[in-house]
Amino acid sequence: MSLASLVMASSFARCEIRQLAVYVYPGGIKAPDAERHVVFYGRRGRPVRKPRFIPAQLAHQLARKLQAKRLGTVAVL
Repeated sequence: MSLASLVMASSFARCEIRQLAVYVYPGGIKAPDAERHVVFYGRRGRPVRKPRFIPAQLAHQLARKLQAKRLGTVAVL
């Protein structure tokens, strides 16, 4: 197996769409048993009710902006 075929095979395994979620802890305590609320964000950077798939590059860009606001734990799934 050549190096070129390995590179091509690994590029197909990547997923280019992601979901963006923010975990909010109402009490401000990040304990394992603490209550948390999950807020999903859509393509326009606004909260949505259901999880939405968005392009990976946009998801990471919005995650950096949300992380700066210190709302909670930001995750790109």
